Amino acid sequence: MVEIFPENWAVLHLGLIFCLTLAQLLVVYVLSDYHSPPAGLGLFTVYFMAALLGWLAFTLQQGTSMPMTLDVPAVAAIINSYLLFLAAGQRVNNHAGRLVLGMCCLAGCLSVFFLNPRAMYIVYSALSGLFFAATGLLCAYRAYAKRNVGDGIIAAAAVLMITSVPVAFYPLLVDDNLQLARVITFGAYTWAFTLLAIGFLTSVLVDYQQQLSHLATEDPLTGLLNRRGMEDALRVSMARANREGSQTAAIVIDIDHLKNVNDSFGHETGDSVIREIAALLRRMSRASDVLARIGGEEFMLVIPETDTAAARLVAERICLNLGERPLVVDHQPIPVTVSVGVACSRGDVQLDDLHLEADRAMHLAKRGGGNRVAAVDSKPVHLSNSVKTA
Repeated sequence: MVEIFPENWAVLHLGLIFCLTLAQLLVVYVLSDYHSPPAGLGLFTVYFMAALLGWLAFTLQQGTSMPMTLDVPAVAAIINSYLLFLAAGQRVNNHAGRLVLGMCCLAGCLSVFFLNPRAMYIVYSALSGLFFAATGLLCAYRAYAKRNVGDGIIAAAAVLMITSVPVAFYPLLVDDNLQLARVITFGAYTWAFTLLAIGFLTSVLVDYQQQLSHLATEDPLTGLLNRRGMEDALRVSMARANREGSQTAAIVIDIDHLKNVNDSFGHETGDSVIREIAALLRRMSRASDVLARIGGEEFMLVIPETDTAAARLVAERICLNLGERPLVVDHQPIPVTVSVGVACSRGDVQLDDLHLEADRAMHLAKRGGGNRVAAVDSKPVHLSNSVKTA
């Protein structure tokens, strides 16, 4: 059989892919211990292993003079490209086109038994280009949506492979030079594989960095901001309030008798109650408001450019919405009320001071029997009437 590359070239490329695959497996071993491994990790692992086996078959085929009735590298190229598409789909959580492209993959693999080498090369190059194009679109979308440069590198690898298809077809169609066409294709695949390995590692690292950033600023139970996240989100609006002398209102919401809910229905139900209240507060908040969970059963809503009277109306609406009907958790109606404290500050706004004033008002509401709103403008604290439940 005519060699496409000199023997040392094939071995060199095999060594490169072997080293990259080992690096991927090491990363997979480390990431498999995490509570939530990255999406697509399993399929990417299968892809890298299959790519190694495919290049090994190609190297063996190059190093033997025996005729081979089955073009194993061509079949491996088709399967590997389809596996890459599946892995990218898992990363994006989009599984459209799997069945159609899967049928194309199966047809391409079966065609190896019926086509001559020239026709088979055209089939697997075209199918690989199709699968890489689909992969590139998915990864380009994820790179834009998630701001992940690693997915952009994978998309660049896909572009490289797509570009190599017409380039490789030129010597095949014009000069009938199948050998040169294969040189171009497998050379491009080696570089694309290298970019894919770098892109996947970068994508995973960026994802974990983003997760760590979210954990530092986000409450894991409700998905709301935590105290640190609230401080970050309010930095600009607080600076503007200090500069312009505008009013800023804070509302502290505390769930009444949550311990009784935990004792009667269990802590999982108590967590569900917290999540339901968080969802209701999110629906009742404006885009400019900043909502956070700042304690086990305590939430804080900061409303820029709002005075005490307007903030109290918001607080009473929250109190009324929660008190007028029970929450339904796992088909179980659970009556829930809240105590709400309101505070307002003008000009030089300090979040800690605003929180302390609103928290003091909330405790007055709670000592008044709960299910009510207490408001403080500066001092003293004024209690509103208890909110009647339906």
